[in-house]
Amino acid sequence: MNYIKYSLFLLLVLASGCNEDFLDKYPLDSVTHETYWQTEGQLRAALYPCYEGLDYELIIYPNIYGGDVVWGDLNSGLSKVPGGRHAAMDGFPFNTFWSWLYAPIFTCNNFLDHYNKAAIDQDIKDTYAAEVKVLRALQYFWLTSYWGDVPLVDRVITASEAYMPRTPRSEVVQFILDDLDWAASKLGSEIPSGEDIGRINRWGALALKARVALQNEMWELAANTAKEIIDNSPYELYSNYQDMYKLAGNAETNPANREAIIYSLFVEDLRTNNLSNYTCTPVDYVRLNASKRLVDAYLCADGKPAKAGLEYYGKPVSTSDLYTFPEQHYTDYFENRDPRLKMTVYSPGDQWPGGDDGDTDTGTDNDIYQLPRFAVLQNNNRLGANGLTGFYFKKYNSLELAGLYNRDHNNINVIRFAEVLLIYAEALFNIQGETLTQSQIDMTINQLRERVGMHPMNLQELNDWGMDLKTELHRERRVEMSMDGMRYFDILRWKEGEKHLGKAMVGPSLNVCMNDLGANPYPDNGIDEFGDIIYEKSVDEGGLDNFDPSKHYLWPVPYAERIKNPDLGQNPGWE
Repeated sequence: MNYIKYSLFLLLVLASGCNEDFLDKYPLDSVTHETYWQTEGQLRAALYPCYEGLDYELIIYPNIYGGDVVWGDLNSGLSKVPGGRHAAMDGFPFNTFWSWLYAPIFTCNNFLDHYNKAAIDQDIKDTYAAEVKVLRALQYFWLTSYWGDVPLVDRVITASEAYMPRTPRSEVVQFILDDLDWAASKLGSEIPSGEDIGRINRWGALALKARVALQNEMWELAANTAKEIIDNSPYELYSNYQDMYKLAGNAETNPANREAIIYSLFVEDLRTNNLSNYTCTPVDYVRLNASKRLVDAYLCADGKPAKAGLEYYGKPVSTSDLYTFPEQHYTDYFENRDPRLKMTVYSPGDQWPGGDDGDTDTGTDNDIYQLPRFAVLQNNNRLGANGLTGFYFKKYNSLELAGLYNRDHNNINVIRFAEVLLIYAEALFNIQGETLTQSQIDMTINQLRERVGMHPMNLQELNDWGMDLKTELHRERRVEMSMDGMRYFDILRWKEGEKHLGKAMVGPSLNVCMNDLGANPYPDNGIDEFGDIIYEKSVDEGGLDNFDPSKHYLWPVPYAERIKNPDLGQNPGWE
């Protein structure tokens, strides 16, 4: 879908009525709302700007807020949210995201206000409108998940109409679900191909409906919708988990990928992103660092935890004999673990796009990765991938594109079939009084594990090892869907902010740093209770990072928006 070709031109045409120079070139009697919306070709061109709502930052940044991704600048607003250091007066990310989300809603509303003027078959018109309603629904999913109550705008409004109060979250959610039901009734069931590649179909509408229902604890609706997709859609798990995040797995070049239900389509030299540079670059500092706590979350190959971690903090649990704890060397983190760990982050022995790594030959590029690079241990130079946590994402990192600014054309997953399986499992778990049968686990979680050759989840083993099903369901989503943009929303839904957010930002253990790197890169910050070096302290270590359950489950309404419109009010704790 070459939608970027049309986006800029069409937006300029339809949004530049007050620019005299523009009107001299494109007079109003040539292109206006009154004359434009006539043909299917015009509808198609007007559809493409709506897909710009699948912005890669909107999809990726929630991974940072959930703490499994550490942003490279801890003074940024992106880092303040997981650390609980954000304030109601902060402009970024609150005002920025508010604007980023309402801008696509305006574009979608503009389409929906005019599409019916086209002199073409109503079914064709409705197909286009259905896609737009799904795209608008996604923006409202994000808005309600961040803020709860938000203004519900379902058409292009005048400036005077913009000063409205917020609509209760429940009403906005019902609006979303109604739109998605209508969209599902109008869209086709085939996986789009050819010139329609990347467009949303019926199953995309239903997948988003299942996600919205789950996030809002509508368990029956989530389960029923997910089951309809599982039973009747053409989607399935793709055989290669790692390639789901690589150019090799892009749906437009690999039709075997029938797992990506909704994704943001990128096209070489046409619509690109900068994720390869953000995840691991041969020069400068890494923006998207894999957190140490994410690495700790992966089970061992036998299905047992490597360590109790935050999941079983203070509780008796059987840990794996396959794991070396306390860790002595960097390689210990990767030995005998869930195979998805090495498919998610770079491990020793991997081909390496990060230039000079953390070995002793400072300034010499490495083709094979061995050790993490900390700037303070490498003369603060920028000759390699300087990280904060000691771990680098392999997901969304293309070896051939790392180091090239904004040249990445790897598609970004929005909803995969894997998520639908996990939605079904979690919804059933809640419907059935926090339990699942072994057969239900086999048809959901164990499909994901079988794909990568991981030990299956077994209820009897969980009981014998002191592991509980709820914790392991949550772990499975965290591991399988790392970098899928849902970690923050999962934590909010589970009310697990106190467990996972506001914690110290840590790196490898002190033992590993001394044995393999020869020094602690952050000697002034000490170590945490698990023996890991600390970069950013939480209140437990005398720092600032914290999670306040009285207010941190919702974002503050942006200050700039409240100044313009006092009727917006404020969320609890942020007054």
